[in-house]
Amino acid sequence: MMEKTLFQANFTQDVECINCGHIDKGIYCSGCGCRLNKNRISVVHLLTTVVDYFSNFEEKYFKTIVPLFKSPIAFINQYLNGATYKYYIPFKFFLLNLGIHFFIYSYFKINLINENVIDLEANQLLQGKSDIVFDALINDYGSLFSMLIIPLYVFASKLLFGKSEYNLAERATAITFLLGQLMLVQSMLHLISAAFHPFFMVQKYLVIGAELYIFFILSFRFFKAPLWHAIWKTIAITFFVFLAMQYILEFTQLVLHLYYGE
Repeated sequence: MMEKTLFQANFTQDVECINCGHIDKGIYCSGCGCRLNKNRISVVHLLTTVVDYFSNFEEKYFKTIVPLFKSPIAFINQYLNGATYKYYIPFKFFLLNLGIHFFIYSYFKINLINENVIDLEANQLLQGKSDIVFDALINDYGSLFSMLIIPLYVFASKLLFGKSEYNLAERATAITFLLGQLMLVQSMLHLISAAFHPFFMVQKYLVIGAELYIFFILSFRFFKAPLWHAIWKTIAITFFVFLAMQYILEFTQLVLHLYYGE
């Protein structure tokens, strides 16, 4: 009874808000909305926040994944129209799935599938230091280069869909969600390749097909281009993105050559 009385007293007396300094009473500050609660953080409160975080993480994560598989463009339009509170933030979603992809790729050594260890060691003896570093960079951190697709796609879409209602941030949101979903799909394919090595070559073509599909549905469904326009603009965007990525990789290799003096 005493504890209940003390608890109630905390909300009936004047309290200075620690956030804005406003003097108020009750549960929440009428000035800034911050909770007016003098109770110290307890172990129970700490454990509750941890449980809430992970349950909220799981709920938002799966609420984002499922509609992106079922109807990606409808989900993206819903998100852009303001339904953001119950879904994952696009770049956070992309980076999380990129981390999952990177872990599976590294843990199962996907880059070594179908590689002859003896031939690999022989090739390394013939390579310069810069080439070895470049190969290691691509094998270990190549998925990070996929982040460059986002600004490249936004730039290309601005050129080809300049009259669209979507601004640059909205275009970036759309491609980021879809690439994040692709990272998750690639992670699943890596697991299949790790268990069944011959699937590795099939996986490469499936990923390329998925990337083309992403560019196409954005052209056809997101920007609402006629079918023929969607096809040729998809081809143009694909050519631009992959050509730009090739030049970026070649530039990276050139920098390594200059750095190692080769």
